[in-house]
Amino acid sequence: MKAKQVLIFKSSVRTKEKKSFLMQLLKVQLPQIQSATLDLDDEDAIFRVETEECSVDLLTALLHKHGIKVDFLDRFIKG
Repeated sequence: MKAKQVLIFKSSVRTKEKKSFLMQLLKVQLPQIQSATLDLDDEDAIFRVETEECSVDLLTALLHKHGIKVDFLDRFIKG
């Protein structure tokens, strides 16, 4: 079994509507993401995902294709 990892990004999402779109997009396009959060109150709109199989490159490419810019900040293994 692969280790669960947490990926953290700075995002361009600023509205509740765009956040809702993002969450629905992940649910449909990337079912391997177990959970995702986005903090609209944070000035960097921190986007955090938990996954065992989704790569940074795959996630970044999908979001960029839909007009959502994300910058990878950090990754850690969840024990």
